[in-house]
Amino acid sequence: MNSNPPSTIQNPSVPRGARACRLNVSPPDRSPGAFLSPLPSPLAPRAFTLVEVMVVLIVIAVLTAFCVPSFQRALEQSRADVAAANLRAIWSAERLYWLEYHAYTANLSGLQDLGMIDPEIVLSTTGYVYSATTVADGFQATAERTGSAFRSGQLTIDETGAVSGAITATGEPDITPGFQ
Repeated sequence: MNSNPPSTIQNPSVPRGARACRLNVSPPDRSPGAFLSPLPSPLAPRAFTLVEVMVVLIVIAVLTAFCVPSFQRALEQSRADVAAANLRAIWSAERLYWLEYHAYTANLSGLQDLGMIDPEIVLSTTGYVYSATTVADGFQATAERTGSAFRSGQLTIDETGAVSGAITATGEPDITPGFQ
């Protein structure tokens, strides 16, 4: 009779009475469908832990906090550039009006009716309100920033075509039209 338990194998090269190396061998799983169970694989997908997800969310929040002010400033810069372009369109229309009538007009609706400026300028749906005034031997067109509790200011153009003015915000550099 063998004194070894059934799951232990005696190494034949070790004499009796010496300590034998024991190998724990479990019988194979012979249940139906056992051969279909997935084996761990380096290609198998694994789930993310809550800590990993939180770290990713914190990194995204920090990057967003750094990027949003720059994005808002770039957006306001583009709005100022559009306002300056609209002022240049008014300047061109006023010059054409002067060539035809030998006078400038303060009526932007009249320039629109003649097809000289875009209706969007007169409707003022872009965050700026446009107006024009006549002065001795010239005119001045103004684009005033509206619709923002944070930014204010105005841009002007005269008969020489020079755009001046700035859009200001508390604690930030002024925004002027043009490439910067």
